[in-house]
Amino acid sequence: MIHLKKYNPHIGQQSFHYAIDELYRFVAMICGIRGGKTYSGAREALKQAWNSKKDGVFGIIAPTYSMLKRTTWVEFKRAAAPLIMPRGINDSDFIITLKNGRQVHGHTAEHADRIRNETFSGFWIDEARECKDFAMLWDVLLGRVLSTGGKGIVTTSPNSFDDIHDIFIANKNKDYGTIRFTTYENNYLDKLAIDELAAKYDEKYMQQELLGEFVIFQGAVYYTFNRHFNAGDLAFKLAQYDANKPICLCCDFNVDPMAWMIAQVGINPETKLKEIYFIDELYIKNSNTIDCCQEFKTRFPNHRSGIELYGDATGRARHADSNITNWKIIENELSAYGIRTHVPTSNPSERDRINAVNGMICNSKGIRRVYINPNKCKNLIRDLEQVPYKEGTTQIDKSNLQLTHSSDAAGYFIESEFSLNKGLITGLKI
Repeated sequence: MIHLKKYNPHIGQQSFHYAIDELYRFVAMICGIRGGKTYSGAREALKQAWNSKKDGVFGIIAPTYSMLKRTTWVEFKRAAAPLIMPRGINDSDFIITLKNGRQVHGHTAEHADRIRNETFSGFWIDEARECKDFAMLWDVLLGRVLSTGGKGIVTTSPNSFDDIHDIFIANKNKDYGTIRFTTYENNYLDKLAIDELAAKYDEKYMQQELLGEFVIFQGAVYYTFNRHFNAGDLAFKLAQYDANKPICLCCDFNVDPMAWMIAQVGINPETKLKEIYFIDELYIKNSNTIDCCQEFKTRFPNHRSGIELYGDATGRARHADSNITNWKIIENELSAYGIRTHVPTSNPSERDRINAVNGMICNSKGIRRVYINPNKCKNLIRDLEQVPYKEGTTQIDKSNLQLTHSSDAAGYFIESEFSLNKGLITGLKI
């Protein structure tokens, strides 16, 4: 039997190792981000692989090829380094041979069918909430350990009431156990850094990401929005055009309607935090990029403080075959204003965009940093109040063709400048 050295797990990790050793056949560690999931998952997987019977190989599964290659596989190799046979690493096929002859094979959830020809002595699924069809993957893996009686471990943060919740909590199977703890319980992290991250998250997202709780995301997507606080009298006062500040032009390329948001950024004198003021919007039906540029020039003919350009990296445009042409039209039409472009090569994930917007509208500390001119941005306000989730999912419902465009445009800007990913805690992973 192998015992891992130079590993001092915190109390949550200790509970995880005890649960799989002594209590359950299948254990899910469900906790806040940076809680040490992958770190302890790799070491438990190594222990399980080394101590396993000779029947089968140990399976490691990550949601995508990129995550397997860059994170999960790397962390396992780091944990297993002293026990890997010389020349026992085949990174191209994701195969590791340990000094006692046991093998470890890496797979991705993207190609779960390729796992069907394996016999596993046990398995580890890392970052399980990112797997597109966890229920199907789980059924495949149960078949891989049917003849060996192998154990399975899952490391993840929660993602609403999904398949993981159904399998490990709702079903109440005696062979299934969960270990749950918050990011704060990782005593190798700076608590002030965690608090700073909590201040970027809205209340529900903070509960999910840092407290490791299952949270229902349903109904209105932008549930932190409050018309009185974000688009009331104070917002009207703050969200007025300032000729001395750059204009942030945020574009969503849809033809009917084409929606562009016009914003400026200021500093709150009390909190010293940046705030966003949406001062105007373009919402033109059956339109095109040139028409919107002309309308912008009509509304802001004498602006001389520059334009910061944000928006959709992959949106459709009537005048061109690609987004690059749309952005080129804007740059040509508005070149006299002085343009700086912040358009990414690809869009952020929808979930990242939603979370960034909600966190800026109102964070978990009750601080609001988005103010909207109620007289000029009526379509954005309508979006923030009415855009719903698809029933039973955490995806935006786009069935109403008149909704989502203004909020998408605003979201591209907010995610670019105030991305929650920029606030991820770095440092020790233990």
